[in-house]
Amino acid sequence: MAITTASAFASSTTAGYTVRTSSTTSALANTGDTIVSAAIDTSVDPIENKKIVVGVEVKTAFANVEAHLGYQLSHNGSDFTQTVDISTDTTPDVAEVHVFTADLTNVYAPYIRFIFNPSSSVKGILGAASDNVNVGTSGQLQFFFAYR
Repeated sequence: MAITTASAFASSTTAGYTVRTSSTTSALANTGDTIVSAAIDTSVDPIENKKIVVGVEVKTAFANVEAHLGYQLSHNGSDFTQTVDISTDTTPDVAEVHVFTADLTNVYAPYIRFIFNPSSSVKGILGAASDNVNVGTSGQLQFFFAYR
């Protein structure tokens, strides 16, 4: 199992909100791989102690499984905490935008990242409520988040 890291986030503004979107990830090498977003510097994107919109746009469908979406915290942008679930079923087999609310109230860290299909068997990633699932290798997605 491996980790695929999405590109750095591009920025736009919509209805007074900052919206950050990654590029589309490449297809996975292995069916049980994990995808993580680029680390988000909270001094640049002040998302601490807020409820924000977060999600994935599935560009090419994955397998019909219950893949988790979560977030992790870091003190240095390289070493991350155990995953906190945002959703326990992102419906990755449906190629569309999947939007969730992430409650980051009372959450403080220099870096935050989002994680799709977390795995406890990959060094540096501790799984969420359960280990990752076999999402297939053809799927591709973009991460996004929005805040004010």
